[in-house]
Amino acid sequence: MKKELAIGICFGLAGILCTCLFGYEYFTTYGFLNAYHMKAFAASDTGYLPLLANILWERGKVFVIIAILSLTALKAILPLLLRCLIYFTGGVFFAACVMNMGILGIVFFLVSWLPHGILYLAALALLLLVEPHRFYNRKNPWLLRLAWGMGVAVLVLLGCVLEASVGIRLLRFVVEKL
Repeated sequence: MKKELAIGICFGLAGILCTCLFGYEYFTTYGFLNAYHMKAFAASDTGYLPLLANILWERGKVFVIIAILSLTALKAILPLLLRCLIYFTGGVFFAACVMNMGILGIVFFLVSWLPHGILYLAALALLLLVEPHRFYNRKNPWLLRLAWGMGVAVLVLLGCVLEASVGIRLLRFVVEKL
C-alpha cells in the first residue's frame, strides 16, 4: 500500500511539473483551465436540470466503462491505473488553479473535488474492491449482484446531484471572493 501511495504521489507531482514546465501559456491564456473559463463555468446561470443531465452523461460514461473493465482481466491492474490517472490529472488541475488564481486556487481546487468526489471514490471502491463473482457462493447470487450494482448506481447518482447543486454553489462562492 505504501508503494502505491508513493507512486500516486509521484504521478501527482509529475502532473504539477508538467503543467508548470510545459503548460504555463496554455493554462493561463488558451486552455480551458484558464481563469476566464473557470470563472465563467462557476458563474454561469445554466439551469439545474441541464447541468445535472450533462454531469450524469459525463460521469455515467466513465463509470460504465470502468464497470465493464472491472469485469475483465484488467481488474487486477485497474485500481493502480486509475489511481495514477487521478493523481496526475489532479496535479495538473491543482497547478492550473494555483497559476490562474493564486492562493484562492487551492480553495477552488478543493471545492471542485469535495463533496461529490467522496461519493465518486466510494463508487469506485465498490466497483474495484468488491469481487462480484464471490456472490455466486451465496443463496441468492443475483440479489447480491443487483444490490452491488444498485449501490454503485446510487452513489454515482448522489454524487452527480451533489455536484450539480452543492458543488456549483460552492464554486460560485469561491469565484465571487476573487
